[in-house]
Amino acid sequence: MKNQTTITRENLRVLMTSFYMKTIDDQVLSHFFTNELGDDINNEEWTEHIELLIEFWLAKLLGKNTYEGNVFGMHTRVQHISKESFVRWMELFTLTLDEVYVPEVASHFRDKAESISKQFIDFLKI
Repeated sequence: MKNQTTITRENLRVLMTSFYMKTIDDQVLSHFFTNELGDDINNEEWTEHIELLIEFWLAKLLGKNTYEGNVFGMHTRVQHISKESFVRWMELFTLTLDEVYVPEVASHFRDKAESISKQFIDFLKI
């Protein structure tokens, strides 16, 4: 599903699945996710996580009233999270955005993700 011109629930699922498959194989990020969710992206924990993030991005990008979680609070319990992990997260996320969306959509999405990443860094004081 390349060159998507709009953001939809369906292509967000493709984006999230592809992105998290990369994180599972990444030396910097893998342990954050596999320790919590396992290494099988098709398991129930991963499926729930991906669905939650679809709701998060629908809310952030399209103004949908879909996400009711506390995205910042849930990350405070993640051990050994660092600024470098957020930098690597953005690298992989940007790569995946470019694989799924046309440049204009990917750029808009990337700007929002970078803003949220900076908020995380500030919130977590890392």
